[in-house]
Amino acid sequence: MKRIIETLHVALFVVAFALPVPFGALAQDGSAAAAPPTQSELPKWLSRGLPGQAHEVLAPLVGTWRVQLSFYGTLGRSPDQPPLVTDDLMSRRQWLAGERYIEDTMEGTLDGAPIWRKGWLGYSIMDDRYEWITIDPVNTTMMYYKGAAGSGNQRPISMSGAFTDQGVAGEDTVGKSVGMRTVIKIENNDRHVFELYFTRPGQQEALATRGVYTRLKE
Repeated sequence: MKRIIETLHVALFVVAFALPVPFGALAQDGSAAAAPPTQSELPKWLSRGLPGQAHEVLAPLVGTWRVQLSFYGTLGRSPDQPPLVTDDLMSRRQWLAGERYIEDTMEGTLDGAPIWRKGWLGYSIMDDRYEWITIDPVNTTMMYYKGAAGSGNQRPISMSGAFTDQGVAGEDTVGKSVGMRTVIKIENNDRHVFELYFTRPGQQEALATRGVYTRLKE
């Protein structure tokens, strides 16, 4: 029982401070605070969830970004029509849960109409793949994207999923399952590209949106 209680104390300490945390923190009285437990001191079920190299790959995505977003054959439009393009978008990204996930909030306008989207990007160590979830005020469906199990720290990052369309991909696909794939191309610390592809039933994969992100200096 004593061992179980000690393990719970360690776990609560880690959760409360969302490892990894800065070392050398000071207590309220100015004295050095107790150092957090090292990885070797953590129970295995907890240490397996510590962020690693695959999370570090995502670090260049954190920050504030100007976004040029192009829509191809989506928003109920035919893929044959010229893309709709907006430069009036801002994306703000920050780490959550001890640098395990990135929260992405994008907002702006397209032809005067507001655009908003929130997403969470992470890496599942146990499944060895990247994962991406988004919500927006257009769909009532949460969009889930996952890399292939065991795909690991591959680049560009590619994650796939499917959704039941309400007509975003076209009236012909209302109520049908449409395949989707997000590709993230990190070119450098100040520029990257997000591409979204749709695969409509019986058709080949086609580009749906392309966002070019340019870092805004803070």
